[in-house]
Amino acid sequence: MYVSARDRQLLDELLTHQDGVTVKQIATALHVSERTILRDLQTLDSLLQPYELVLEKQAGKGVKLSGAPLQLQQFEADLHKARQFDFLPEQRELLLTYKLLTATEPMKLQALATELHITVSTVSSDLDKVASWLSEFRLSLVRRRGYGVQVTGSETSIRQAIRSLLSDHIDETELLRFIRRHSTEAPETNTESISAQLLGYMKTERIAKVESAVEKLNQSLSSPIADSSYIALVVHLALAMERIIQGERIEMKPHLLRQLGETKEFSLASDLARELETVFNVEIPPSEIGYITMHLRGAKLRERIEGFSEEEVDLSLLAKRLIRHVSGRYGKDFTGDRSLEQGLLAHLSPALYRMKQEMRIHNPLLPTIRQKYEKLFTIVGSSFRQIVRDLHVPDDEVGFLVLHFGSMLERKEREVAYHAYVICSSGIGSSKMIASRLQNEFPSIKSVSHLSLFDLDDTEVAPEDLVISTIPLLDKDVDYIQVNPFLNEQDIATIEQYMGKRSVTATLTKEKPRKRVQTKSSTDQLLSLHSSLGIATRLLQHVEVIYEETATDLWDGVLNVMMCIQQKGLITDARSVTSRLKEREELSGVAIPGSKVALFHTRSDAVTEPMFILYDRRDEAILAAMDGGSARVSRILLMLGPASMSEEESLVLSSISGMIVQDDESLATFESESEETIKAFMSREFLEYFRDHIS
Repeated sequence: MYVSARDRQLLDELLTHQDGVTVKQIATALHVSERTILRDLQTLDSLLQPYELVLEKQAGKGVKLSGAPLQLQQFEADLHKARQFDFLPEQRELLLTYKLLTATEPMKLQALATELHITVSTVSSDLDKVASWLSEFRLSLVRRRGYGVQVTGSETSIRQAIRSLLSDHIDETELLRFIRRHSTEAPETNTESISAQLLGYMKTERIAKVESAVEKLNQSLSSPIADSSYIALVVHLALAMERIIQGERIEMKPHLLRQLGETKEFSLASDLARELETVFNVEIPPSEIGYITMHLRGAKLRERIEGFSEEEVDLSLLAKRLIRHVSGRYGKDFTGDRSLEQGLLAHLSPALYRMKQEMRIHNPLLPTIRQKYEKLFTIVGSSFRQIVRDLHVPDDEVGFLVLHFGSMLERKEREVAYHAYVICSSGIGSSKMIASRLQNEFPSIKSVSHLSLFDLDDTEVAPEDLVISTIPLLDKDVDYIQVNPFLNEQDIATIEQYMGKRSVTATLTKEKPRKRVQTKSSTDQLLSLHSSLGIATRLLQHVEVIYEETATDLWDGVLNVMMCIQQKGLITDARSVTSRLKEREELSGVAIPGSKVALFHTRSDAVTEPMFILYDRRDEAILAAMDGGSARVSRILLMLGPASMSEEESLVLSSISGMIVQDDESLATFESESEETIKAFMSREFLEYFRDHIS
């Protein structure tokens, strides 16, 4: 059986609605006119007659396929196996694009028309749309009479375009199935036949060999690669092998290749390349290894950054700023959730790398995320784009960020289901009225009990319970709030705050038993806490605001400050530390947006212990900001640590970055306040930090 694309769609509609469907409904579903549907219905007889099926018109119900049930079943089965001799316009353009991208020489319009069962003029019209899509990848179409048509551009851009076609039009499940060859059946639907043609460019046996090499690498990692990144890496390598075998070579700027060569991922990429060279008997040049490195750096490894590192400080600041932005605009406090912050820390490192390198990622959950978290998606997207203004942030990346916030919302909803005790002097009627209003206003209040003052004495109030009274409970040892019997807006706001406080109490109470199950013994924990307190105390003793006015430029000033610190015995080589700070500043922005403060941080063998120094400049310096822009800076915060630090030293030093950006007030403190005020502020924050870890 041969069937056209539109006839297939039309027959699918009829088979789906076996009780009948109107012409208007079919036209709406297929995005065509009713006249087109009426015309197409008249052409179906030749397909239906062999199965003794007929189109039956019913008043008020439209049209239906009529025939013996077994014949209908056989027809539906054969239809899904049928070959198709044409494609829908969007499918046709997709195949045309793919054929041009993977062609090794110019293609004639007539050959394309014959292969796609269309006219030359239709091919020419489709090429205009293809050219527009290719331009997004800095590719162009060369069209000349007698020459044909060919894609021109860099090999890097061609590969990006091919990967984009695959990720945009084939879901991860299908890709993984194809990669591992779990299914060898023939394609059953038109969509799958398109997918099969797209995937067919990469030879099955080659993909199997690539996947085997990647799996070998994955097994050697302490933290395996997430599935989506695993698939992307396999597709990238399979595509690279095809292009290398065809004699195509990719180029990379020497300075970028040198930078990548210094990363741990480059070593992994080199091992993987050597394996592939042996398997495919080809030579993989350094530039290809560089691109493999980029994919590994952009991969979502299932691990989190730990301790005080230069990358962690930047990411922590970024994560905290994003959380604050979203909290303010969404109307819910996301701050203080360690799981959310750690999740963002682990995600942002590869995500930012992908965006900086313009590496696309496919998010198969994007439609669901948009629908489920519509408001959150808009707010997270606009907030993140505002923070990283110079980067293009695709919606697919926003979707992954939204999942972290959405997960926190759902986690919090699961954590606390409130029970409310209502005490009302006006009697049961008033109590019921308050109870009804409470459950209407606060869905998380799952149940309400009515108590008298005397009942309260015999009631055990759990951490997740609320006690709401219309009268003072002066002689009762219970955490409660007093409200009006008719619950005005002020009462509602008071209850919200009270629930937030009780939520924290409930969460801490739930978590306390878990603290007994730890890798550290109680003695070790006590020693660790004692060590951390000592480190924080020593660090506070050395906090100093240094005003430097003799320097001719920024780095002369930093060097002078380092010399001053060296004289106090806190560092051993001022020039070495200054050099490390300069290298760090050249990697990414250091100025904190919305302030005149920059945060410089590094680790060095020349630093003897963790320290925090503030350097006030005579005039403002213009520095690259963390959001990709620039900012005028008058105060530089210098956070320094030894190259090798204990867990306690790392925790104390990294907690300072959280202090700086926790809110506008704290940022203002570090921006302009005196040494004494800053020390007092840091002392309070450290005290709060250690209280949290003790409780």
